[in-house]
Amino acid sequence: MKQKTRMILEIIIVILIILLVGVGYVLYQEDHKNHNLPSVNRFIKEKEKQNYPEEQETKEEVYVNPLPDARTQYNNQEILGKLEIPNMNIDSYVARAGDNSYYLENSLSHQRDGLGAPFFDYRNTDLEKNRQINIYGHNTKNTQFYDQLPFVNLAAYTDENIFKHYKKIYLSIDQKKLEYEVIAIKIITEMDNEHMKLVFYSDKDYLDHVKKLLQNTLYKDSVNITEKDRLLVLQVCHYNPEDTYLLVIAKEKQKA
Repeated sequence: MKQKTRMILEIIIVILIILLVGVGYVLYQEDHKNHNLPSVNRFIKEKEKQNYPEEQETKEEVYVNPLPDARTQYNNQEILGKLEIPNMNIDSYVARAGDNSYYLENSLSHQRDGLGAPFFDYRNTDLEKNRQINIYGHNTKNTQFYDQLPFVNLAAYTDENIFKHYKKIYLSIDQKKLEYEVIAIKIITEMDNEHMKLVFYSDKDYLDHVKKLLQNTLYKDSVNITEKDRLLVLQVCHYNPEDTYLLVIAKEKQKA
């Protein structure tokens, strides 16, 4: 009888241990998911303390092309742009290879590097005229690499106040400095790939694409997109929920 009771107790203890481990794992996963990108969370809190200071108007200056020096510095003629989002601490050169995989695993200096580098979609062959420009960059959960992966900071746009207050994106290409305004934030899965459509056969085809692109957004401004407007889409991996992508969609500001 005692042996039977002892056996029952041992079984109960084993079951309790399994349950505790399981609950602990679930809690860890939930915390890990919700504790997405601590540096970004600190960034948001800092902006909250500052009461979301307004963006400063940039003075009209004579454009000086920054790209020739960058090509010399990195010995890389594939550097075709410089992306700046002042309030997101993003100031990065952007390259373009012959495919969308090279800069996933290589640096701007053509060194094998798992951190990669921000890059244009290989189909963006005319940055001055393409109706939509896509730029891709890596994300990470490893805090030691945050400073080396500027696109990590794009996750701050999942905070509605950041989306409302920080709209300006600048893209320098050889010809000029383009200014964009963020109009939508979207979280997608691999099945939702409308933003990857970059070839348009007519104005109607383009506008139909824009309509689909701006569906099911997390946040979106009420803006009218015409056949003359040009878009910029920034894509980065996202972890909340897992296995998704974050899109920052911006519209080029037309100069008067």
